[in-house]
Amino acid sequence: MSTVAITGANSGIGLRAARQLMDAGHRVLALCRSVDRARAALGPAVDVIETHMDDLASIERAAAQVADAGVDVLINNAATFDLGMKQRQTTAAGDEYVWATNHLGAAALAAKLGPALAASDDGRLIFIASKGLVAMPRIRIRWDDVDATTWYTPTKAYYHAKLAQVMLAESLAQQWSPRVHVTALRVPAVRLDAEKLAAQPRLQRWLYAPKNRAAAEPDAVAQTYVALATGAAPASAYVDESGAPCALPRFARDEEQRRRLLEVTEAATGASFDLD
Repeated sequence: MSTVAITGANSGIGLRAARQLMDAGHRVLALCRSVDRARAALGPAVDVIETHMDDLASIERAAAQVADAGVDVLINNAATFDLGMKQRQTTAAGDEYVWATNHLGAAALAAKLGPALAASDDGRLIFIASKGLVAMPRIRIRWDDVDATTWYTPTKAYYHAKLAQVMLAESLAQQWSPRVHVTALRVPAVRLDAEKLAAQPRLQRWLYAPKNRAAAEPDAVAQTYVALATGAAPASAYVDESGAPCALPRFARDEEQRRRLLEVTEAATGASFDLD
């Protein structure tokens, strides 16, 4: 059985995946902002580690706890996508909040836990991307303004960070092989939990309702998380919800752009992607 660390494990797909992993006998380390909410959702016996993905100091503390516990798999599930966040916000460190949470935080956690994953007999790292990137063939990393000071919208910031996650996964899949198997999962639109939908502004709830009804069930997508974490490792570093290989976004295919992202990310987080 594996020890699986998963961020954002107290709601949505992360919660379902954590439950499925626990039901299958795996040990789950739930990395969440709220320890109380995680224990309420997963039960009092779960291993919960308080982790704020927009705070590099919190990530460093969490990574040390995870490494001490021993870990085989890291699922970088947590992400923020709040259409009500109309104005650009920044972290205490001055980074744009979505970029910091969805990319820098996930990257820093992966870098900090890379050596621990490499020490496992079957170390795995899973990033979560979005099928929405398919509808944005010209999307690119905005090197001149990664912190969105001039172009911010919730949607643009979200997909900008998700593109970075795909690029990082592709780079690490090559750099860390064969010691750690790295995958990015392209997740389709997923049905929101009732409480998350209720938290949206009334107009947004009305506009989103048809899409929510047609969206994938979170339990089904969670099964893909579990398969990637504990089943046969896929041959491709970028797969869809069925586990089948899918094409990288056009910008992510450029090796020079991926190298540049590694450098920018290491500079912003102070973390190294060297396993040794």
